[in-house]
Amino acid sequence: MNDSGKEILLVAPFTILPGEKGFSRFTYIANKLTEIGHHVTLLTSSFQHNDKAFRKSHYIVAISNKLKYKLEIIPELGYSKNIGVDRIRSHRYFAKQLSYYLKNIEKKPDVIYCAYPMMGSAYEVGRYAKQHQIPFIIDIQDIWPESIKNTLKFPDPITDSLLYPMTWYANRIYKLADYVVGVSDSYVQRVQKVNHHAKRFSSVYIGTDLGYFDSFNHRIDKKSDEFWITYVGTLSYSYDIETVIKAISQLNKKGFKNVVFKVLGDGPLKSRFVKLANETGAQVDFMGYVPYEKMIPILANSDLAANAISKGAQQSITNKIGDYLASGLPVLNSSENSEFKQMVEGRKLGYSYNPGDVEQLIKLIERLYNNGDLRKLCGRNARKLAEEKFDRRISYESIYSVVKEASL
Repeated sequence: MNDSGKEILLVAPFTILPGEKGFSRFTYIANKLTEIGHHVTLLTSSFQHNDKAFRKSHYIVAISNKLKYKLEIIPELGYSKNIGVDRIRSHRYFAKQLSYYLKNIEKKPDVIYCAYPMMGSAYEVGRYAKQHQIPFIIDIQDIWPESIKNTLKFPDPITDSLLYPMTWYANRIYKLADYVVGVSDSYVQRVQKVNHHAKRFSSVYIGTDLGYFDSFNHRIDKKSDEFWITYVGTLSYSYDIETVIKAISQLNKKGFKNVVFKVLGDGPLKSRFVKLANETGAQVDFMGYVPYEKMIPILANSDLAANAISKGAQQSITNKIGDYLASGLPVLNSSENSEFKQMVEGRKLGYSYNPGDVEQLIKLIERLYNNGDLRKLCGRNARKLAEEKFDRRISYESIYSVVKEASL
């Protein structure tokens, strides 16, 4: 370890630890900052958000002994649903325990790097940083409360009024940041609207480590005539899986019997989507959660990638985008986010369609199905963009430079 390295506190309540489902931005950053020579402490929750389960103490001990950085676990109450009073209570408890932890730190960090959300934990960390004049970097993973807006079935003026207290709270948190990192330009620009003093604003896509990705990219058993459209991610309200299922059903009935919708993921609406697929006779393969290393060859051997986002959802450049592009797949996109739509259209990665528009989606699938050269062109463009903008080995250098600047 380099003795000139700085003490970096990395706060990420929702992070995925080694051995858990998924591939995390924050453990990746923690590893790299440690390799650079910094003394890194990664602070996260006792509750694993994706699985809705508590992390076992023996598991924490086992991985802590293998990590290059220090791991600290803050207790949380837990919850069973993404939206509900139990989750609010759990997050408040976490923030309170985090505040207690910060007050009792013996050696104060030189820099604090904090994920947003949680809102409460980001506020406690930002306030602590200000009190002790510690540079505070906030990494915007999602914009709360905007991200839950589409789950409230009210007219926009009523929804905005209901969410105003959370919006005001979010603005307070954003203003605490000395440096701002975000997973898209859209999210960074949201912070810029209220924070006019931060020294640096950087958008760094979540992306993927292309070296790691490619090491698992190999041929798998697939019927030669099957045409796979693949979705990777959560099965919840923000994702317009229904439209894809309905489109697949109609295509199958029109004679495209070899078109299969591969769904890699799980979530609260899975049973609804399974029921719809059964009722419509759509060829849908619900594969559940698939470990990242096994997901890669399935995705890479697919024909199209489905970025199925619901109307009004606030997602911008999500986790799955880096993997879709790395796979060299044409993208069918229903996200209304202007940043990603411009990327799809400007870089000729595939096509965007209106969420919920089954007929439009069918036409786009047919166009790509019937034109192998067009699929190859979109696929090459996708892979090229992945290499330019989504390879963590290169793109995350911007994050490390922000940490370096903050630590001077």
